[in-house]
Amino acid sequence: MEKDFGGFKGILVIGLGLIGGSLALALKEEGFKGKIYGLDLNPERVKTGLKIKVIDEGYTNFKDVPWQNIDLVVISTPVKTFESIAKSIKDFLREDTIVSDVGSVKGGIVLKLYDILKPHLFVGVHPIAGTEKEGIENAKSGLFKNARLILTPVGDSEEKVKKVEKLWKDIGSRTEIMDPHVHDFVFASVSHLPHAVAFALVDSLIELSKQSGIDLFKYPGGGFKDFTRIAASSPVVWKDIFLENKSNVLKTVEVFQQSLNKLKEAIEKEDEERILEILSESREKRLSLD
Repeated sequence: MEKDFGGFKGILVIGLGLIGGSLALALKEEGFKGKIYGLDLNPERVKTGLKIKVIDEGYTNFKDVPWQNIDLVVISTPVKTFESIAKSIKDFLREDTIVSDVGSVKGGIVLKLYDILKPHLFVGVHPIAGTEKEGIENAKSGLFKNARLILTPVGDSEEKVKKVEKLWKDIGSRTEIMDPHVHDFVFASVSHLPHAVAFALVDSLIELSKQSGIDLFKYPGGGFKDFTRIAASSPVVWKDIFLENKSNVLKTVEVFQQSLNKLKEAIEKEDEERILEILSESREKRLSLD
């Protein structure tokens, strides 16, 4: 199928971090013929984006953007900023401009932005890709290649949703439509919980180091480093995610605590059969992912 990137001609990426930068870079490298505009409150990120030619033009103020040239806006900032950004840009948008995002929380946010931006369409998008690194300087053109991409549209503009979907397909993503509230439960379980556990595990070593007087961070091997890699992710981004998806995150943390207590109890009782049962079932399920 021919790559037309949804027919968009001018794309504004708000937030020049890893994801926003990687989207812009992927569009460039996959042959997007339109112009990519970038906006970030941090002028250094704008300068970097221009220097490495990820964006064609860059701005730090909404009023300076050539809005007449923009037919797609992609919000790529911490999720708690989405509502204020939507309110700030609404009056600048062309009649046919679509607004989207790359946030990992949907649910109520999608519904709020849909209402704020009417009559413009908001299409919620979550690319299941990323690293623990930040900033446009760490952008990767292949970050979304063969990665799952969840769209969580509301409203009845199927044609415009398909335009956004086509753009992501043309940079190599595997797309799927999902209800925004279902999305938030699914990704609280498979993404937000693992991040919470990784942050908490590092915190537990901080506490154990204080209690023992031994700097335990001198001794971790590859397993600990692999397991806690995502704890190097942006605290601001993850603070917002945990709070915006609060109910689902708390539910998954509670179930995790129950699972940890189940193993703890089996160890306390020296119940070898039960320990093996828990570990074997977990090992089997983990191996099925490969």
